[in-house]
Amino acid sequence: MTASNEPDEGEEAAAGFGGAAPDGLQNACLYAVLAFSLFSLPICAAGLGGLNDEYVPPPPVKPRPQVVERVVEKPVKDPAAERRAQAAEAEIARLKAELDKANRLTDPASACLKNGAWQAACGFAAYAGGPVFRVVGGDLRFMMGTAKGADSMADDYEGPQRQVSFRRRFALAETEVTVAQYLVCVKDGGCKEPEWREAGSEEHYQTGGNAYYRDINVDQPDSPITGVSLHDARAYVAWLSRKTRQVYTLPTEAQWEYAARGGRTGRWYFGDDESQLRDHAWYDANSGDKLHPVGSTRLNTHPWGLKDMAGNASEWVEDCRHDNYTNSPANGDKAWEGANDGDCSWHVVRGGSWREGAWGSRAASRLWVSTDRRDWLPFSERGNSVSFRPIRMLP
Repeated sequence: MTASNEPDEGEEAAAGFGGAAPDGLQNACLYAVLAFSLFSLPICAAGLGGLNDEYVPPPPVKPRPQVVERVVEKPVKDPAAERRAQAAEAEIARLKAELDKANRLTDPASACLKNGAWQAACGFAAYAGGPVFRVVGGDLRFMMGTAKGADSMADDYEGPQRQVSFRRRFALAETEVTVAQYLVCVKDGGCKEPEWREAGSEEHYQTGGNAYYRDINVDQPDSPITGVSLHDARAYVAWLSRKTRQVYTLPTEAQWEYAARGGRTGRWYFGDDESQLRDHAWYDANSGDKLHPVGSTRLNTHPWGLKDMAGNASEWVEDCRHDNYTNSPANGDKAWEGANDGDCSWHVVRGGSWREGAWGSRAASRLWVSTDRRDWLPFSERGNSVSFRPIRMLP
C-alpha cells in the first residue's frame, strides 16, 4: 500500500482545534477569546486580582447646607395699644394704692407709723376693748443675759452674755392679757376655760377642794390671766389673729428681754437699785401674796410704755428650756427650740411674779415651767402665777 497525502477525518477534526487552520478562522477565534476576557474583567477583577486592586473610590460629596434667611419683621408701633397698656398700668397702681390705704385705715397699728417710721412707745389696741400694744424702740440689737460676775443676783443659766439682733420691729402687749380679755376668747369658742374656772375641778376657785387659786384675786377682771398653759396661750394668740386679721404670736425669749430692758443695761429698766423695786413691781416683798390689777404699780417709767415687765405674773415665751446660752442663735426673731440639748417639755417663763423675790423680776432672770405636768407646783403647766402677753411683728 502506498501512503496517501489526504488527511483522514480524524486529522481534520484535530486541525479544527489545534492544528493548522485557515487565517480567517484563526482571527475569529482570537476575537472571541478577547471579547470573552473583556466582558469578564469587571465581574472577576475583585476576586481574581488585576488592575482594579488599587482602585480607590472618590469620597462622597457632602451636600452643602442650605442657608435659610430669617426675615424678622420689625414691630409696627400701635400708639393706641400703647396708650391702653399705660392706662391699664396706671389703673393697677391706683387700685393698689387704694388697697394699701384701706389696709392702713383698718389696721390700728398704722396710727403709729409716721413718715415711714414706727414711733417707739406708740400704742394701739388690737381691737376695741382688746389688748393694747406698744411699739418697741431702739436699734434692734442688744447684749442678752448677764456677764459672768457682773450681778450678784445672777445665775449661770443667764450666760454667757452675747449680742442678739432682730430683723423686724415689733409691738408687745402693754400688759399681761387680763382675765376679762381672755374670757372673751373663751366665750367665742377660741380658748378653753382657765384651770380655776373648770367645772368640777379640784382647783376651782370657789368650789374646789384645792385652795391653790383661792384668795389671790385670780378671778378679778383686771388681774392678769393665770391658770393657763402654754397651749392655752397659743390658742389665744391664734384666736386674736383670726379676729383681727393680723398675725399675733407669743414673743421669743430674746424679744421679751429686749423689750423689758427698754434700751438699758441695768437689772431693771429703771436701773440697778433694788430699793426702788417696790414702786415698779409686785413681788414677794409687797404683793401680799396675791395678784394685782395689771399696770397698777405706783410708778412706771419704762421708756416704751410697757407695764408689769417686772413682777405680778410670770409670762410664757416660745423658747424651750436650755440650761445656758451656749450655742444659742444670734437672731432673736426665732425661738430657740430643741437644738443643742434643748428640752421642749419645759418652756421658759420671764419677768417674775407676785410670789418670787427681787432676783426673779430682773430683765435677765429666766425660769422654766413644765408644759405637760401638773405635779410640779408651782412650776406646773397651768400655774397661779404664770400668764402671757402677745407680740405682733410690724410690716
